[in-house]
Formats: sequence, C-alpha cells, structure tokens
Amino acid sequence: MRVLGHPRKLWGAYWPLPGLILASYAAAMFAIGDLRIEHVVIPLLACVMAYATPRTKRFFSDASPYLAVGIGYDLVRYARAWVLTPEQVWGCGLRELELRTFAVAPGVTLQDYFAAHNSALFDLLFAIPYAIFVYVALAYAAYLFFVDRPRMRHYLWAFAIANFISFAMWLVIPAAPPWYIREFGCAIDLSAAPSPAALARVDALLGIDYFARFYSRAASVFGAMPSMHCAYPVIGLLTAWRAASWRTRPIHMAYCALMVSAAVYLDHHWVWDALAGIAVAGVATWTAKRALAHFELSRGPALAAEPAE
Repeated sequence: MRVLGHPRKLWGAYWPLPGLILASYAAAMFAIGDLRIEHVVIPLLACVMAYATPRTKRFFSDASPYLAVGIGYDLVRYARAWVLTPEQVWGCGLRELELRTFAVAPGVTLQDYFAAHNSALFDLLFAIPYAIFVYVALAYAAYLFFVDRPRMRHYLWAFAIANFISFAMWLVIPAAPPWYIREFGCAIDLSAAPSPAALARVDALLGIDYFARFYSRAASVFGAMPSMHCAYPVIGLLTAWRAASWRTRPIHMAYCALMVSAAVYLDHHWVWDALAGIAVAGVATWTAKRALAHFELSRGPALAAEPAE
C-alpha cells in the first residue's frame, strides 16, 4: 500500500486513470495487430511523467492535449475505412479552383511549376520544417512549461482543437493533394499509398529513407485540407503574439512563411490548403483562449498563476 501512496498523493482518487488510458491505448493497438514501437515507448514515457514527481505530473497534465492528438490521429486511420467513399474526395475540382485563383500560367499551378523547376538547395531548405514540425511543437511546449505555463496551455489546447477540426474535415470533406492528382489524375483510389512527394528527392539526395518511412504512416492520403503543417506555426505565432518581443516575433513569422512555402513547393498542399490551415489555426487559438478563460475563472486565479515549481 505504501507503493500506491505516491500516485495517490499526486492524483488523489483518480490516480489509476493516466496509466489505464495509456495502457488501454497500447493494448488496443496490439489487439488489432498494429502495435508499433511508439505505441509502447510513448505511453511508458508518459506514465513516467505522470507518476514521477509533482513537477513531471504537472507537465503531463499540461501536455495531455498533445497526447490526445496522437491518439486521435491514429483513430482517424481506422475511421476513414468506414466513412470515406471515392465520391466524397475533392480531387480535380480543387485543382481547378487552384488554377482559377493561383495559376502562374494557363493550366499551370504553382505546384506544377515547382515540379518542373526545382533545385537541391531548395529541396533541402524546405525539407527542414517538414522534418522537424512535430518535434518543434513538443519542444516549444516544453520550453513554455518553464517560462510561461499559461501560454503553454493556450498553445497546446489550440494545437489539439485545430487537429481535431482537421480530423473532422478529413472525414467530411477529404481532399487529394497535388502529388496525387499529378500521379493518378482525377480517379480517386482510397487504397492509394501515402507518398513523400517531392521529399523523395531529399531522401535520394541524402541516401536515406526518412521521409518515405514517415509518410508511409500517414493517416490518410486525402487529408490535404486543411494543411496542418501550415496551421502549427501559425498557432505558435498567434498564441505568442502579445508576449513576443521584436526579437522573437520575426522568428515566428519566418517559420510560418517557410512552412507555407515548403507545403506548396514540396507538392504536398494546394495554396487553398494552406489558407484553410491558417484559418483553422485562428479559430482554434480563439476557441482555446475562451475555453481556458472560462475554466480558469471557474477555478479561480490560482490556476493561471500556478508556478512550474
């Protein structure tokens, strides 16, 4: 019973809940035959954080929206098999919209232009934000945990809300990315394998298979709109806008611009996907701010001022 005293002290009557949720998720992946190494490692690390010390428990609590996104992303993979039909997918119609609004020449989209005009230098430059975007989100949240916990909560809840909006959109209005239309045309094949698109050139240039392996795990080929690659840096910018200085705000803005440019150049997204991602980021940031303000008001001012130590 003494062994259980520490978790009870940290969590009270709800002390088994974090471990049960994480273990159940790993068990479910095992039961359906889709258990991967991250389904074991991430729950184990999360359990360590949940039960180690008061400080790690607070980090686990604040970072729980990030974990929820990971679970939700996996669930979308299975939901699409039940929900999607080829008739739902927005394919060549989206390309036609792109041509009407952002064509660089008759019948030529920006993605078409960059598919024909690219260089190793720009391939490597734009591969950087695509290689690090997931890790940047978690590292940035960890940084905020030590310097500005209210902003961390705002950032991660906006991050989670934006992702769950995108999950719903992927199932309700699925959209084909530019590389799919270029490779397969207007015919929608729901069994088509995900592709790293232009990032395959980076794999070949560096003699690696990082992007091929990463995109082989994509939840859906037809999740181009909204572009969450573009949404993530915008969430960082919006949640930091008031707190950022003249030194840090340009960094946020440059990251946003680099990511939007990469999304189009690398053949992963239409410009409209990027604009939708930016809009989703704005809605999620506003919604998270209102929800947290309501929650903190109901809990009193102590929550917002709670120190990291």
